[in-house]
Amino acid sequence: MAEAVQIHKYRCLICTETYMEPRLLLCGHTFCCQCLSSYISAEYVTADEKLYFPCPVCEIPIFNDDVNADISAWTTCLPKNDFLASSTTQISDAQFCEPCLRGNESNLAEVTCVECDEHLCKHCKIHHERSKPSATHHITSISGNVGQLAGVYEICHQHDGKPLELYCIDHSTMCCNTCVLVSHRQCNNVKPMKDVITKSKAKLHPVEAILKEVTEETKKMIEEDDLGIAALNAKEKEVLTGMTSRIEKAKDKLDNLKKIFQSNIVGKFKECREQILSRQKCVHVFRINAENSHQLMLDVDQHLPDRHQFAMREHTKNQISGHYRQMDKNTKTKLNRFDVTLKIDAMIDTIMTMTSICDVEIISSLSSASQKANGRISSLIGSLLSTTLVSTCFDRTVNADLVGSLQKVLTTTVTTPVDVWTGLVSCAHTVNANILGIEDRPWLTGGIFTENNELLITDHSNKRLLLLDDNYSFQREYNVDGRPTDIARGHTPDEIFVAVNQTSILRCTLRNGQLSEISRISGPPDTWGIAVHGDNILAGTPGSVKVMSVEGKVIYKNL
Repeated sequence: MAEAVQIHKYRCLICTETYMEPRLLLCGHTFCCQCLSSYISAEYVTADEKLYFPCPVCEIPIFNDDVNADISAWTTCLPKNDFLASSTTQISDAQFCEPCLRGNESNLAEVTCVECDEHLCKHCKIHHERSKPSATHHITSISGNVGQLAGVYEICHQHDGKPLELYCIDHSTMCCNTCVLVSHRQCNNVKPMKDVITKSKAKLHPVEAILKEVTEETKKMIEEDDLGIAALNAKEKEVLTGMTSRIEKAKDKLDNLKKIFQSNIVGKFKECREQILSRQKCVHVFRINAENSHQLMLDVDQHLPDRHQFAMREHTKNQISGHYRQMDKNTKTKLNRFDVTLKIDAMIDTIMTMTSICDVEIISSLSSASQKANGRISSLIGSLLSTTLVSTCFDRTVNADLVGSLQKVLTTTVTTPVDVWTGLVSCAHTVNANILGIEDRPWLTGGIFTENNELLITDHSNKRLLLLDDNYSFQREYNVDGRPTDIARGHTPDEIFVAVNQTSILRCTLRNGQLSEISRISGPPDTWGIAVHGDNILAGTPGSVKVMSVEGKVIYKNL
C-alpha cells in the first residue's frame, strides 16, 4: 500500500485555521461549521419577513430553504464541502480495486459503486455495468465530490440558482438567461457556454500559474505588513523610552531645584528666628533689670534711712533709664513679625495645568514594495479576467456587421427561450428624494449596473450621477460637468460613457469609488440616449440613431 502523504491544508476565511466540518455556501465560499454558526447568529438580517445572512466574504445574501429552521441550526442545513474536508487530512496516494484485490491483483480504482460500497478499476467497472444484477447500480467517481463542488459554481446566485448557460466575452462573465436581460443587454458577444468550452478547450489556461504568482505577491504584501508592524513596535519602544528619559531628567531637575529651594528657605527662616531671639534676649535682660530695681526699692524703703533711700532711688531711675535706651537701641532693627509669601515660578503653574506632556504625530504611507506587489496583483487579476483567451476563439463583430447585429441583439447566441417573468421583476426599494441631499427634485433619465452590482443613475436636474448599492440604498453622488441624460457601460469593466447637455459624451472610468473623466466627445445635437456596441457608440436623438467611434467620428447616420 502506498505511503500516506501530507497535502495542502485548506483554511477557513473566518478563523484562518484548517477547516473543521467545512460548510459550502451557494456563492461558492466555504467556512468552518462553528465559525459560520457564530457569524450567522451575529449578522443575520430580517428583510420583508425573510431571514438571510450576507456571505462573510462577498456579502451575497444567503437564504435558508427551510423557513422554519432555527437560526442556530442553519449551518446544519448547508451542504458539507467534503472535498475540502478530505483534503485537509492525510490521505493515501491511491485506492485499489477491491474485486482485483480478491483475485490477488493490485489495480488502481477509478470509481465507486454506491450500492456495493466497493472501489472498482476501469475493467471491473465495465464488467459491473454489463452484469445484470449490478447494471442499475449508481457509480460515482472516487473524487465525485469535486464535481458536486464545481456544480455550485455553475448556478447563478443572483437569480434563484438558474444555470449559468451563457458567457459574456466582453466582460469575461458566466451568465444565466436573466443576467443577460438585466446586466448584459448591451453586450454584443454573449455565447452559449458549451461553445465557449469547446473552442477554448485547446487553449493553454494560465490560471494556475497566475494564481501561484498572485499568492507569491500576496505573501510579499503580508511580509511588508509584518515589517510595518515590527517597525511600529520598535518606534513605539523608542518613543516611550525617549519620553521616559526626558521625564526622568525633568524629575531630576525638579528634585535638584527642590533641594536648592529647601536649603534657601531654611536659611532665610533661620535668620528671621535668630533676629527674634536676639531681640527677645535684649528685652529679657531689661526685664530682669527692671525686676531687680523694683525689688531693690522695696528693700531700701524698709532698711535704709531716708537720705540713703533718696540716693538709691535717683541712682536706680538713672540706671533703668539707661538700660531702656540700650534695649530700645538694640531692638529697633530687630523685628518680630514676618509676612511670608510663596512665589512659585510660572512654569510650575503651567505644569499643573497641563493635561498631557506631549503628542505624537504619525504620518502614514504605503511602502514601495507593497505598492509594487499590489500593482502586480492587479495586473495579474486583470490578466486572469482578460477576455483575450476566450475572445480569440471567436470572431469579433466588425463595423460592417453593425447594422444587422442591431436587429439581432442576442437571438443568435441564446439557444434557449428566455422567460422574462422568471426574473421576478418587482419594486425592490424606493428612495425618498429627501435623503439624497438635494434641493431640486431629481430627474432620473438613465442608469446602469456596475461590476459590483451597484446602480449608477443619471440625475439630469442636479448635474450629477447617483450611486445606489446592491440593495438600492443611496451611497454617494458624482458631480459632472453638464446635465446628464443617459449612461452606458464601456468596453472595459470600469469604463463608462455619460451623455451630457444633449451635445457631448463624457468618457470616464469608475475605479475604487472614484469617477475620473478621460475625454469629452462631441455628440450629435439633441443626444438623449447612448449605448456602447463593441468599439462604437450609438447616440440616440429624437429623429435618428447615429453610430460613432470612441473618438467622436460618425460612422453611420439616420439608422
